[in-house]
Amino acid sequence: MTGTEGHLGSTDVVIVGGGVGGASLAYALASAGVGVTLLEGTVEYEDRVRGESMHAWGVAEARELGVEDVLLAAGAHVAPVWKQYAEGLGQTGEIPMSAMVPGVEGTLNLHHPTACQALVDAAVEAGATAVRGTRDVKLRFGDPISVSYRTPRGEGALTSPLVVGADGRNSTVRRQVGLTLDRQPAVSHIAGLLVDGLGDVPDDHDVMVTIAGSNLLLLVFHQGGGRARTYLATGVEGRSRFAGREGTRRFLEACAVSCLPWSDRLVAAEPAGPCATYPGDDTWTEAPYADGVVLIGDAAGHNDPIVGQGLSIAMRDARAVRDLVLDGAHRAGDFSSYGAERVERMRRVRLIADIVAAATVEDAANRGARLGFFGEKMAAMDPELFPLMMGLFAGPETIPAELVDDRILVQIRNA
Repeated sequence: MTGTEGHLGSTDVVIVGGGVGGASLAYALASAGVGVTLLEGTVEYEDRVRGESMHAWGVAEARELGVEDVLLAAGAHVAPVWKQYAEGLGQTGEIPMSAMVPGVEGTLNLHHPTACQALVDAAVEAGATAVRGTRDVKLRFGDPISVSYRTPRGEGALTSPLVVGADGRNSTVRRQVGLTLDRQPAVSHIAGLLVDGLGDVPDDHDVMVTIAGSNLLLLVFHQGGGRARTYLATGVEGRSRFAGREGTRRFLEACAVSCLPWSDRLVAAEPAGPCATYPGDDTWTEAPYADGVVLIGDAAGHNDPIVGQGLSIAMRDARAVRDLVLDGAHRAGDFSSYGAERVERMRRVRLIADIVAAATVEDAANRGARLGFFGEKMAAMDPELFPLMMGLFAGPETIPAELVDDRILVQIRNA
């Protein structure tokens, strides 16, 4: 169901971007009786090779928003455990995802297009209007803000006291309001591929494999029914390793690791989508808002995908903005608490991503020593490192403030 193209009128909130964050916010606000119009650029969601595993702290936020059940009903697969492997060592440990946040059974995995569609459908059922295929979204600032757009079937215009930019890394809302992002350049890249044919592989756990000799980090997130999203992270020098016409073949061949009991099944798996590579950079802003506008998700800045925080960040953003909007927020100052919390949250997840990349895939002559140092510290539950890594799953706010600096990162790089 979509809204009527050519629509003229007013609404309480316009959300530009119907990805996981925008659609979740639309559902949560509509469920609370807020008038919402959601403008989404695609007519049909495409596989963007990212955003398919939600850590436990993100699941808790999804529950607060009321969308956890929507995702589970759409087929989301829950992984209560991550098993860790290392080439030359075999299985090196398990991470109990079900113990990270009280009441959360584990990480939640779902094909991104399926998740987005389920959330938009739920938002519409809750009373939101969704307009698909929108282009040339333009804002004219005032109180209220005028929003115009085009679709293949006509033009539309709305007025609203609040516009939410949930339109991704290349956000037109952010650009039009004049907000800019700080950026930390990539020290890693991550390639992803959706695969089928793993029906005889145990899917009661997800997998992380360090492959020191190949400068790779392998991650496998099961989606049930023999399907899994597989990622390979590498250093900057390997950014083109899985590009081009032969990229998918090279990707699957790189999954042949002796320490993983069923890696042969990965190598022989059937590709179920494109193979794509993204840089492991970070972006952020201290003020993701202006009068009448607030940004969420990647539009407000993204984290290095090597630690898979994107969905959890989007859920926290949507929940925080929902709460403020229900309290009447629409001026810049109304969102200052959200901005302050978000900039500190992004600082913490940026440090975690830097540590993981530095220990596993960053291009360096001492790469093996770094990985060994990191592994020893984690095995000993080092009080400077272990809480940082647990914050990856339990939530960045669980990390003691005195640990949020570069000390352990410098030690890893100097190993």
